[in-house]
Amino acid sequence: MKLLAIDTSGRALSAAIFAEGEVLASGGVDSGRNHSLELLPLVDDLLRHNHLTFADFDAFAATVGPGSFTGLRIGLATVKAWGQACGKPLVGVSTLDAIAATAAGGAEAADYIAPICDARRNEVYTALYRGGERLSPDRAVGPDTLARELARLNQPVLLAGDALLTYEPLLRRELKDNFRLPAQGNQLFFAAAAARLAAVQYLAGAVVEPAALLPVYLRLSEAEEKRLEAERRA
Repeated sequence: MKLLAIDTSGRALSAAIFAEGEVLASGGVDSGRNHSLELLPLVDDLLRHNHLTFADFDAFAATVGPGSFTGLRIGLATVKAWGQACGKPLVGVSTLDAIAATAAGGAEAADYIAPICDARRNEVYTALYRGGERLSPDRAVGPDTLARELARLNQPVLLAGDALLTYEPLLRRELKDNFRLPAQGNQLFFAAAAARLAAVQYLAGAVVEPAALLPVYLRLSEAEEKRLEAERRA
């Protein structure tokens, strides 16, 4: 089984090829959300170096959020086009699950894992994991509130995700000795983990037709909020 996965949900973008039970190749670009220009060259480079074409894959996968509204639209539109052109199914992977799985490689079994994505407007997207299990649903929350909640656990918490680029000092201050980073450092490329998760879902039959793959948005975009406010005022 061969699967091509992409992650365009955050600041960086990445892609990975899963084949014969393992990640065959992966790559990423910290493009500062310039995904529309960087994604296809990155994927083309991966395919060329591994002597593959889109027709060789059994399915395509993408992280579906929560994350950047624009990034998710780019990623989902891209895999939908691949799926439709090749007649192949799609797999959607939670962005937070992919970040947590990436971080888990450096975690102790007893550690909590809190992936955090920059949600803009002074919020982060997050969930809580421990021992490979998800303990909470996706949510958008202020970083101060999250830091206090994690501190109250009074246990080591491993944090990962692009929101650390902004909020690491705050989280370190609140969690003190319980603040942890993955052994490999804070990673921004999550497509390899997404590919592994997608392979499990594919083998379990959790696939969809291209038209049925939907993003996970936890709130309205700023543009949508402004439009609704304008309609209320009209």
